[in-house]
Amino acid sequence: MDATKLTHALRAEAKRLGFDHCRLLPLSQAPHADFYEAWVAADRPGDMRYLNRHVEKRRDPALLADRTHGPFETMIVLAVNYHQFDLPPDLRDDPARGIIASYAWGDDYHEIIRPLLYELDAFIRRQTGRSRLGKCLVDTGPVLERDWAASAGIGFTGKNCCTIHPTDGSWLILATILIPEKLLYDPVQPPLSTPDPTAVMDGLPWGNDYGRVLIPLNPASLDENSVDGTLDMGESATGTCGRCTRCLDACPTSAFVGPYHLDPQRCISYWTIETQAPIPRALRSLFGNRVFGCDICQEVCPWNQRLAKRTPLMAGLIAQADRIAPPLLGGFEPATPYWLEEEAFATRFRNSPVLRATRVGMARNVAVALGNSRHADAIAPLGSLLNDPSPLVRGHAAWALGEILSDERKRDQEIITVFLNRAEDEETDPWVQEEIRGARSAKTPPAAG
Repeated sequence: MDATKLTHALRAEAKRLGFDHCRLLPLSQAPHADFYEAWVAADRPGDMRYLNRHVEKRRDPALLADRTHGPFETMIVLAVNYHQFDLPPDLRDDPARGIIASYAWGDDYHEIIRPLLYELDAFIRRQTGRSRLGKCLVDTGPVLERDWAASAGIGFTGKNCCTIHPTDGSWLILATILIPEKLLYDPVQPPLSTPDPTAVMDGLPWGNDYGRVLIPLNPASLDENSVDGTLDMGESATGTCGRCTRCLDACPTSAFVGPYHLDPQRCISYWTIETQAPIPRALRSLFGNRVFGCDICQEVCPWNQRLAKRTPLMAGLIAQADRIAPPLLGGFEPATPYWLEEEAFATRFRNSPVLRATRVGMARNVAVALGNSRHADAIAPLGSLLNDPSPLVRGHAAWALGEILSDERKRDQEIITVFLNRAEDEETDPWVQEEIRGARSAKTPPAAG
C-alpha cells in the first residue's frame, strides 16, 4: 500500500477506534527538551521519580527502538476529547461532596486507550506486512507528548501547560505510536514564540502575548500528490493565550511559576494523586473539597467556555454518576466503608483512575476536604480516621478536627477534644503526635521533619 492510501486508511481506522485527532510527524528531537531537562534538574517532579528517567529518550524518541520495536520513522500523535459537561456549581461548590477531576469520571483511560493503540498498530502491520511492533504509549513512557501534539497541529500549549484545541478546548488525552513506515506528514506547526528555557524557569511575565499559531481543524485532502511527503494544512484556526492570565490567577495554590512553568509540588493534582507524603500544612486549606486532581486552570480557560455537552467516542470514558462528585461522608457508612477499608475501596473504584491514589491517599485527601468543610457532621468520621492503620491518614484527620475545633460550637469542641485526647494517649508516631498537638491548640504546629 502506498503512503497516500496508508495514511488515509490509518486516519479512518483511528476515527473508527474512537480517537478524535490523528496526525503524523516525521521523527525528530523534542522542541522543548532543553526546558524539560532544566525542569527536572530543578527537582520539579518531586515524588514522580519516573519523570527523571530516560531524559535522553524524551529528547530523541528514535532511542526508544529496541529488539522488539522499531527502528522508527514516523510518530502518530493521537488525542481523545473527554469533555462531557461542565460540573454544575451546586455540586462543585458543595463542601459535603468530594470533587474528582473530570478525566476520572469514567474508567481508567490508560486501560481503555492502550489496547486501541495496539489495535491501530496491528492494523498498519496488516497493511504493510511489518513483523516488528510499533511503540505504543499513553502518557506512561518517556515521550514529551505535548511537544508533539503542538508540532502536529493538534493544539497549542497554553500558559497553563495544557494542549488547547480551538474547538475542543483542553480536555484532551494524548497518546503516541512510533512506527517504521514513512507516511504523508501533517505540516509541522511553527511554535508560539519560544522564550529561552532559563527565562521560563525563572518565571515569564504573566500578561505578555507569547504569539499565535495556526491549528488545522481537519485533515488536509489526501488526493493530491505531495512532492515532499507532507500534506497541506487545510482549514485552520488561530490558537493563542494572548494576554490572558485567568488560569494563572485562578490557581488556589499558586502552582505556576509563570506561563508554561508548573511547579507540581504546589499543585493540587500532585498532592492528591502522585504522592503518599503529608500535604504541606500551608496548602491544605487551599484545596477546598477537591479530593482527586484539579481542573481549575481548565475550568476558567476561555477556550473551554461554552463547549457543548457531548458524549466521548470511547464508551469507557462516559461519566458514571457516582464518580462525579461523591458525598464525602458516604464512604464512612457501615455498608460502604470505602474510605476505611481496602477491599471496599477497591470495589467502589474498580477500573477507576482513583485507584492510583490508593485508599490511604484518598482517605488523607478526604480528611483535608472534611476539615475545610468545618462541618459538625464530619467530626465522627474524622474521629474514626484517627484509628486508621496509616499514620498519614491519622495525622491529616487530626489536622481536620483542629480546623473544626477552631470554628464550631462549644459542645462540638468538647467532642473533638475527647477524640484528640484519646488519640494522643495512644499515638506512637512522632509526626502524628505533632499534628494532634497542633489540632488541640487550634494553631499550626511546627513543620514536620
